[in-house]
Amino acid sequence: MKFTTHAIKRVNMRRINKEMIDIALKYGVKVYNAGAKFVFVRKKDIPDDLPAEIAEKIEGIVLVLNPVDNTIITVYKNRNGLREIKRKIKRYDKGDSGKFPRRIFKFSELF
Repeated sequence: MKFTTHAIKRVNMRRINKEMIDIALKYGVKVYNAGAKFVFVRKKDIPDDLPAEIAEKIEGIVLVLNPVDNTIITVYKNRNGLREIKRKIKRYDKGDSGKFPRRIFKFSELF
């Protein structure tokens, strides 16, 4: 598993260790949204045989990964994270009348 320098800073700042990240990747819900892969750990996803102190720390962890190579971009905790992850695309996809319309590229413009 690869980390960006930003992710390493955030992991150290938020006191999230490698074991917690491994458990999150194993049991978390994976959501593809806003051009990224999000892994979110809900309370019901945590196995019952996990010690209570670890389960409490893991609940609400959100990992943001690059969907192409699974590099961890950032890590944070938010117990309502899944709701906010699902809302992200709506904020930026407002169509023609919205504040942030999507740009549709022609293949010839990319190269």
